[in-house]
Amino acid sequence: MNPKIDIVAPAHRPQNWMSLYDSIGDNQVDFELIFVGPNPPNYELPKNFRFIKSLVKPTQCLEIAYRNSSAELVMNIADDCMFKTLRPLDKLYKAYKKYNNEKLLLSCRYTTNGIDESHFTHRFNISDPTSPIMPACALMSKKLFNNVGGIDSNFIAVMWDLDIAMRVYASGGCVIISDVIIDEDRGKNAGNFLCSEFWGHDRTLLESLWTSNGKIHFSRNKPVKPFLDKNILNASQGPRGRWRGSGFLFMEKIEDTFRRSILARINRGIRKPSLYFSYAKRIALYIKHRLLGLRK
Repeated sequence: MNPKIDIVAPAHRPQNWMSLYDSIGDNQVDFELIFVGPNPPNYELPKNFRFIKSLVKPTQCLEIAYRNSSAELVMNIADDCMFKTLRPLDKLYKAYKKYNNEKLLLSCRYTTNGIDESHFTHRFNISDPTSPIMPACALMSKKLFNNVGGIDSNFIAVMWDLDIAMRVYASGGCVIISDVIIDEDRGKNAGNFLCSEFWGHDRTLLESLWTSNGKIHFSRNKPVKPFLDKNILNASQGPRGRWRGSGFLFMEKIEDTFRRSILARINRGIRKPSLYFSYAKRIALYIKHRLLGLRK
């Protein structure tokens, strides 16, 4: 018998998985977890918990998990999160069925280390309470996920779910925030902050797709670029970040090392406002020397 809910994740922290699994607890709804990532667990997983090994980027790991799901409904999660509501899947399933809407994203309520941040997290623009409501770990039908085109391969790690939500809105659907709480424990992320690391790329892409002249609209500026089935487990498609691509491994390592060193220097500079005046002086001095050179 197929499960009613599949929970999917891009995963690389097996030390967290059983805490998440245990937080689901006993539910009448049959469910399965499908995690895709680089690190296999060194313990035996429960029967309704599948791990698929892959070295590709996080969004592609998620797409692989979605494609391997067989449930009626699917939802994404991260492996540094836990449910804080008793019988969460029963509550989500019952609420989803009550709305009787095939174009529904039923979101969990997001907290961080027990602090409720849903008042600004669940918005396209967190500083604008009138912008479209966005989901976190949303339950949706597998059919709807497929109908809107799946995850766009241009996203590297984050923001892909907001893109899905905007496509659901564009198709006439909606996002509703449930009472089921999902909590991100940032002490469990093992020093990995995908959102801050890939915010620049993925957020810029999201806004390029759904805004014009600074205004949000519900007509996507470009068509979705889906992941291809060919070699999906082994080579990252589209922008790959620091994950395995389709080139020679040696050359990719050199490229990644160079990229990290340059980006690290830029990031350090951005994080030190006290140096901004020094940067401005250097830029002004450079422009002055260039102008003097041109005059000669």
